[in-house]
Amino acid sequence: MQSKQPISAVVEVAKVQKISDIFSKKPPGLRFNETDVLVVIAKTNDGKQIGATFYFSLKPDGTFEEEILGKDAAKARRHNLVSFLRYYRLTDEIDGYNLKERVTELVGRVVEIVPVQGNLTIYFPRGDNA
Repeated sequence: MQSKQPISAVVEVAKVQKISDIFSKKPPGLRFNETDVLVVIAKTNDGKQIGATFYFSLKPDGTFEEEILGKDAAKARRHNLVSFLRYYRLTDEIDGYNLKERVTELVGRVVEIVPVQGNLTIYFPRGDNA
């Protein structure tokens, strides 16, 4: 039985990529205004790798908009990214935060891993609860 206590893991990979570089066809449910993905992979002390992906649209200057027009699911995904960045103290101010340049600041950070529906996932408060 898995513990309900968070497990610590260290981020080994953090990168921003174009969705088209990862998938030949955009995954179902993603919107036209979701063109990029933040990929985070962390490793626990016992060697397990746990990943998280955040979909958004990177502006040419490396920043992204927290608020977007569109469907609630796309907004929720964007808010999850913001919540993740704030929870792990990468930034308090999203406006002007250059994710493309600063993504490497995630590497080496300790994140919390928790069980969710039988799988392990990187913890962060979902949506606007940051």
